[in-house]
Amino acid sequence: MDDRNRQIQIDGTLIVFGLYFLLFAVPAAVTAEEPRFERDIVPILDTKCVRCHGGKKRAGELDLSSMGAIRRGGASGNVVTEGRPDESLLLRRIHDDEMPPENEPKLTAAEVTLIHDWIAAGVPADDQTRSDSPESATSVISSSDREFWSFQRLKRPPVPEVNGLPQTPIDSFIMEHLQRHHLAVSGESEPRRLVRRLYFDLLGLPPTPAQLDAFLSDTEPNAYERLVDRLLASKHFGERWARHWLDTVGYTDTVSYDGDTNFIPGFIKGRWRYRDYVIDSLNEDKPYDEFLKEQIAGDELVDWREDASFDANVISTLAATGFWRNSEDRSGAAKELVYKWSLLHDTMQTFGTSVLGLTLRCARCHSHKHEPIPQEDYYRILSLITPAFNIQDWKSPEERALPALSAAEKRQIDAHNAKINKQTEELTRQVTELRDACRKCLREQNFGRIPVKVRKAVRAAFEIEVQARTPEQQTLVQQYTEQLSVTEEALELALSDAEKKTIADLKTKSTELKTRLRTHGWIQAVYDVGQPPAAYLLKRGDYTRRGREVTPGFLSVLAEPGRKPEFKRLKASSGRRTALARWLTEPTTPAAGLISRVFVNRIWQHLTGVGLVASSENLGMSGSRPTHPELLEWLAAEFVDGDWQTKPVIRQIVTSSVYRQTSRPDIQPPTTQGSYVNPLDVDPDNRLLWHSRLRRLESEAIRDSMLIAAGVFDATAGGPPVPLRYRKDGLAAFDVEKFPSPTAGWRRSVYLFQRRVYHLTLMTVFDQPSVAGPTCRRASSAVALQSLTLLNDDLALDLAEQFGKRVYQLAGNSLELQINTAFLLALGRSPQSEEREWSKQLLNQQLQLYKTESQSGSEPTNAEPATQKALMHLGRVLFNSTEFLYIE
Repeated sequence: MDDRNRQIQIDGTLIVFGLYFLLFAVPAAVTAEEPRFERDIVPILDTKCVRCHGGKKRAGELDLSSMGAIRRGGASGNVVTEGRPDESLLLRRIHDDEMPPENEPKLTAAEVTLIHDWIAAGVPADDQTRSDSPESATSVISSSDREFWSFQRLKRPPVPEVNGLPQTPIDSFIMEHLQRHHLAVSGESEPRRLVRRLYFDLLGLPPTPAQLDAFLSDTEPNAYERLVDRLLASKHFGERWARHWLDTVGYTDTVSYDGDTNFIPGFIKGRWRYRDYVIDSLNEDKPYDEFLKEQIAGDELVDWREDASFDANVISTLAATGFWRNSEDRSGAAKELVYKWSLLHDTMQTFGTSVLGLTLRCARCHSHKHEPIPQEDYYRILSLITPAFNIQDWKSPEERALPALSAAEKRQIDAHNAKINKQTEELTRQVTELRDACRKCLREQNFGRIPVKVRKAVRAAFEIEVQARTPEQQTLVQQYTEQLSVTEEALELALSDAEKKTIADLKTKSTELKTRLRTHGWIQAVYDVGQPPAAYLLKRGDYTRRGREVTPGFLSVLAEPGRKPEFKRLKASSGRRTALARWLTEPTTPAAGLISRVFVNRIWQHLTGVGLVASSENLGMSGSRPTHPELLEWLAAEFVDGDWQTKPVIRQIVTSSVYRQTSRPDIQPPTTQGSYVNPLDVDPDNRLLWHSRLRRLESEAIRDSMLIAAGVFDATAGGPPVPLRYRKDGLAAFDVEKFPSPTAGWRRSVYLFQRRVYHLTLMTVFDQPSVAGPTCRRASSAVALQSLTLLNDDLALDLAEQFGKRVYQLAGNSLELQINTAFLLALGRSPQSEEREWSKQLLNQQLQLYKTESQSGSEPTNAEPATQKALMHLGRVLFNSTEFLYIE
């Protein structure tokens, strides 16, 4: 017996065990009426079976908690066949004496008759739910499931009253928790450190010395709050916060397999439009509900199929659907079905993690073991995207791309280009005729040099088709091919001056005509393809084992009782993704409560280092519990009531005392008791937030900070990514030959070419994530390789050299001024006396070394390059400092 059949037999035994046990354990009532589920069967199930066959525990995948679940059956198929007791698995196993298990009482004849009569009567029940209806999944969701904190509607809690003077409601919630443990928030961080923290959190870039000085010299009230507003209005805000969202959805510039340094990623034209859409949306503070709707169903929100022209809004809204294009899609090169289904399941994972903060993918093969997510729910949600990713009418990545212009505009361009192409083809034909005529003359001359006695035979051998040549003719062709050939050099010499001029004029005209060809960009969009396909539950998640058909729907645990999903067919689309977007964002629903909690929790994580729910990728039952549930609920309600806008929530957080406090636990906060309470004894992990957390910068922020300090930062925004090249040893560098501008390599890191695996070496060692799916929390390691890379990597050395040149240009030959300038540019402050002495020693040592090299003749005797090189080494040290790499 193979493993699969053995498993089926085992599962069947479990199913029969459960039912047989209930039949033997409870005596059936003898009644003249036909047995009914609720009256006669439910008492037995509730007392004997639901413990093992209901709720989250379902032996043999059989749930007996409702009529709909019983009709749905288990791993071995149907448990009962309505109206045909002799065909029912239950009675077959009873009559075959395969159940109940040992040491359990056998069924009496009356009990068997009761079960027989109930099945024969068509399993009568007040609950008429069918196994393939949305209600069948809802029926397995318990009331306790719905009462879980993240699955409920938002309820704004009152702001607690606390001792002290909280600056914001956020402070009140945090201080309440602290005061329970006789603690308080720490004092405010030193202004320079606080401003540096704020710049990195809001812009991902360090403040310049001038920006720092401007803030420190601002003595007007609310200087900090006004700085927050300026940073929120900066174009760099969207670049910083887009990186967070792009991590969450697993964005890359590639669409296919990406595990080989030499691999060409394939068709990626226009992929960057999705990245720019996210940046622009965050900069304009697009409401989150609108932001989601456009990504989930942007193609159904604009009439792009009929529009006479595409404006910027249409292009942006279509590009937003690139949200669905982030999973690895190998279907362009690999035609097997497994790759198409792999894309679908990966896309479900991305959607579940990024938007819902739930582990949907666990329900692919079976109902979720740790969450109230039936397997049916997984495939009902999957059926919302299969009209676009239609297995029966599949589009490869190349075929999914849309021109970044309307169909009418595309026809105009095609007609225009066809006319030009026809003209250039004619010019090319004329050039070819002139050259062929000359080549023919030269060839005849060559024929004249062949001996007369074989000339006719040779000519015949060359003129006859290859496959018709005789062996003798093949020999002649091989013998005289070289003699009869006309080289390009010979042809050029043979052309007359007039012919050469004519050919040159024709080529010039052709080149000029080609400059008139019109081009267009591409949008990597998602849109429905044909009629929506039927959706089926896949047994064990295997597409080759299709189960029963399921209808479109949403998560049952978030469904409102008595309210059925509504799907409105659109003119050229199923409307299913639009329905999904509306269900998610209707403010008073449990679904909106969940997604708002997920989003504001991630905002908190990006600003403080750890979310109020630490597992920001999972707010379900299997995730972490919130450390401050009332604060999370208040922030989510504030977010939704504030029209789903992101910037006000960020402003609330960064203006709070909690955000502004020092990160140094050695500076002890005041306590609420007269006697000293050591916070490290009460809360060593800082879960109560009695001080700010020390945080390492992300890889992008480290590189961008080096660009700023070196004075080479290119602020060009948007457009195609900066190209990279990859060496066989796995190291990545810039592909300078493909740069659109000389300074492209100094553009912000969010605009670099984004692959799944291979990043710039400098960024890889600082935990740039490998994009196998959504990344909600980045790793932050501290390893020796990081210091070694900052000291020796080519990019790090280039930037340190640029830093040295900049310091020298600003400070000249003054050693004191050089050191002060270097610290200001790198760390935003002047050096301390001990740091100043160390820096002098370093610079003097390096200057002496370079002078020695100059005297030996290996370097030119020029003080300026030597000083710049010495300053380069000071830059290497500062870039490697903890203060440069961390936010305090």
